[in-house]
Amino acid sequence: MPPKFEIFSDRIEITSAGDLPEGLNEEEFFQGFSVPRTKELMRIYKDLELVEQLGSGIPRILEYYSRSSFSFSDNFIRMVFPKSVVEVSSPMGGPIGGPMGGPMGGPIELTARQKEVLNLIKEDNQLSRRNLARYLAINVSAAQRHLEALKEKGAIKREGGTRGKWTIHPDFL
Repeated sequence: MPPKFEIFSDRIEITSAGDLPEGLNEEEFFQGFSVPRTKELMRIYKDLELVEQLGSGIPRILEYYSRSSFSFSDNFIRMVFPKSVVEVSSPMGGPIGGPMGGPMGGPIELTARQKEVLNLIKEDNQLSRRNLARYLAINVSAAQRHLEALKEKGAIKREGGTRGKWTIHPDFL
């Protein structure tokens, strides 16, 4: 049975039939252990480069949403994602697609993960992408996306290239 996608004004719900694959518990699920139900299909997706790497999806989702977004039953797994987190903010603070990026000078919101990255930079202003990825237990490309988002929001700036240091805008100290 294909998953059911429901879009509401305040959230997106995805309901997938079936429980966790045999031999996989919730903690392993959240850690990204991959137990594909149809291994041949997953191999084809991997060969066609339609998936980045097996087992990376749930950890990437957890970069933006909490574990409470997932609920498990004997017959279904449901994921509920609030739209407030789904919307991407422009550097000016408003949602993309809104009236010219939102109000000038409006508050710039950081996600919980972006705040975590900012705190790590406060501790080590020479933090590399690789070390950031290691600290957060994510891949390097995900770490780079967090750094890029913080740069776009004006929270951080790199001085001196790859061997340089991060400076944090005073509004984010």
